[in-house]
Amino acid sequence: MILTSDQLIGLKVVTKSGQILGKIKDFEFNTENSKITKYIVVSNDLVKKITAKNLVISINQIIEITIKKMIVDDNVVIDVDRVNQVVIA
Repeated sequence: MILTSDQLIGLKVVTKSGQILGKIKDFEFNTENSKITKYIVVSNDLVKKITAKNLVISINQIIEITIKKMIVDDNVVIDVDRVNQVVIA
């Protein structure tokens, strides 16, 4: 399946266990290999209460992307290199 940036931005992000994390806000693209490296996710209200941060999802944590949602692993760790973000890793 091929998705455009317009289809990715705003796509719902959920964990494998069904927790809604938020929606894709942006992504980082590596020009050397022409691949997306990370997705930036605006947290939903529950996640904001816990972390007060955006989420960064690395590509190796993605289980599936459909036209309706992105499904990711359940693990969440803080990325110390990104002060205002949390990384799914």
